[in-house]
Amino acid sequence: MLSTDAILTGLGLVIALALGCQLLAGRLRLPAIVLLLPVGFVAGIVTEDVHPDQLLGALFQPLVSLGVGLILFEAGLRLRLHELRDGIHGVVARLISIGTIVTLAAITVSVKLLFGLDWGVAVVLGAILVVSGPTVVLPLLAFVRPTDRARSVLKWEGTLIDPIGALLGVLAFHAVQAGAGTGAAFEPGGLALSLLTGLAVGAVGAGILWLLLEHLERSAPKQTVLAAIMVVVAALVAADLVREDSGFVATVTMGMVLANQRRLDVSRVLEFQEFVVTMVIAMLFVLISASVTPSQVSAVLPEGLALIAVMVLVIRPLVVVLATARSRLTARERAFIAWMAPRGIVAAATASAFGLQLSQAGVDGAGRILPIAFVVIFGTVVLYGLTAAPVARLLGIAGAGAPVVLVVGGHAWARAIARALKAAGLGVRLWTGNPEEQAAAREDGLDAGKARLGVDLESRETELEEVSQALLLTESDDFNALAAFELRAELGKHSVYRLAPGPDTLDLVPAYAEGGILFGAELTFAELTRRVDAGARIVARPSEGSDRDDETTPLFVVDSDGSLEVVVAGTAPSLSPGDTVICLDRGSP
Repeated sequence: MLSTDAILTGLGLVIALALGCQLLAGRLRLPAIVLLLPVGFVAGIVTEDVHPDQLLGALFQPLVSLGVGLILFEAGLRLRLHELRDGIHGVVARLISIGTIVTLAAITVSVKLLFGLDWGVAVVLGAILVVSGPTVVLPLLAFVRPTDRARSVLKWEGTLIDPIGALLGVLAFHAVQAGAGTGAAFEPGGLALSLLTGLAVGAVGAGILWLLLEHLERSAPKQTVLAAIMVVVAALVAADLVREDSGFVATVTMGMVLANQRRLDVSRVLEFQEFVVTMVIAMLFVLISASVTPSQVSAVLPEGLALIAVMVLVIRPLVVVLATARSRLTARERAFIAWMAPRGIVAAATASAFGLQLSQAGVDGAGRILPIAFVVIFGTVVLYGLTAAPVARLLGIAGAGAPVVLVVGGHAWARAIARALKAAGLGVRLWTGNPEEQAAAREDGLDAGKARLGVDLESRETELEEVSQALLLTESDDFNALAAFELRAELGKHSVYRLAPGPDTLDLVPAYAEGGILFGAELTFAELTRRVDAGARIVARPSEGSDRDDETTPLFVVDSDGSLEVVVAGTAPSLSPGDTVICLDRGSP
C-alpha cells in the first residue's frame, strides 16, 4: 500500500506527463498517443508510483470505464445523420456489421496461429482488437482533412465500433470465464440484451439532459457542462448496473441524440472536450501503458509485429473491399479508408480489465492479452499517424494544399481582394449573408456562401477545417470585432484580421483585443470605400525586393512558396524578389 505522499507524487506525475505529452504532440503535429504510450511505458519502468494497481488499486477499472464513457459521449456529439448521404450509411452499416465479424474471425485465427494461445483467449483478443476509436481517428482526420465522404465513414465507424467491440469483448470474456469453471454464466443472447439496454438508458438519459440543458440555457448557461457530465456518468452507471458494459452504448446514444436535435445548441457541452476528455484520454493512456513491463513486451514483440502486418495489409483491406462494394466512394477514397484503422483507448482499457481478471481466474495465456494489445495499439498508431497524411496526398484526397483564406464580406472591393488572392494561387472562401453578393462572387469564380459563425461549434469547426486565415471586411466594426473574438478559438488570434474601426464605433472589450488591424489605422471601411469609389483599384504586381512605391498601399504579400503575409497596422511587409504584392493603388487623394 502506497503512502499518501507516494500517491500524491504518482498522481502529480501522471497528470504532468499526460498534459506535457499533449502539449508537445501539438507542437510536433503528431497524434498525442504516439508520445503517451512510450512515455507511460518508460514511467512504469522508472518508478512504481505510476503503476495503476499500486496507485489506484480497485478504483482503476471503474475510473477507466467512466473515462471511456465520457470520451464516447463526446464522440457521439459529432455524429450528424446528414453526413450519411450518398450511400455512406450503407458503407458504415457494413463496416460495423460484416466488417466486425470478418475482423473478429481473422484476428482470432491470426492470434491462435502466431501466439499459440487457447481459442478462448484468442477470441477475447480478437474482440478487443476489433475496435478502432475516435480518440485516434478524429485527430488524424482533422490533420489530414480528406474528402467529406471518407471523413464521414471513418468518423462514424470509429465511434460506433467502440461500444460494439467492448460488448463483444464482454461476451467473449464471460464465455472464457464460464469455460474456466469460475462459476460465471454465459448468455448467448447477452450482446443483444446489452445493446437494447444501452439504447434504452441512453435515450432516457438524452431526454433528461435535454430538459436540463433547455432550462440551464435560460438560467445558468455556464453550468451546462456540469449538467452534461453529471447525466452522462449517471447513465453509464445505471446501464452498467443493469447489463455489464452496456454503459458505453448508452453514452454514445446520448451524444448522437443530442447531436441530431435542432432546438438546443450543444456547443457549450462540446467545450468540455478541451478539458475533461483531453485529460482523461491522456491519463488513461499513461496509466495503462505504465502497467506493461519490458519483459512482457519483448516476449510478444516479434509475433506482435507480424499480427500488425496481417491486420494492416490483409484484414483491413479485405474488410473495406467487402464494405464498400458497389458504393459511390471512389477508388482513392476506398484506398484511404483501407489504410486507416488505428486502435485506441477502448482496446487498451478492455485489454487491461479482461487480461487481469482472466489471469486471476487462472486462464492460461491471459497474462499476454495486455502486452499483445499494447504492441498492436502502439504499432498501428505510429504507423497510421506517420503515414496518413503522405498516403492521403499520394491518393490526391488530402485537404492540405494551398491554404484557404476566409473573406467575410461580399461588397465590391472585398470581392476584388478575394479575386486577387485566388489569382495569386491561394484557396479563397467568401462568406456573406447577402444573396446578391453571393451570386456576384460565384460569377467571379469564388467559393461563396452564408456566414457560419452562428451555427453550433461542431459544424463551425468542420467549416473552418481548411481555413488558415480570416479577413473580416464587413461594414459593421462591431460585427468584425465580435467575429474576430469567435474565430480566434478555431484559428488562433494571430490568424484573424479585421478592419480598423471608425472613430464613432462603440469600443467593445475584450472583443476589440482580438484580431490584427488590417492595412493601417486610417483604412477603415468608410475610407476604403471612398478610395475605391474615387478610382482606386486592388492590383497585384511582382515584388522587386525592398523597393517602395508611394503610389500604392501594400495589403498582402504572397511569397514564392504560396505563404500569405497580411499587412497589419504599424508594420511594413517583408518583400523579396519573386513575391507577389497585392496593393491598393492610391487613386484620388
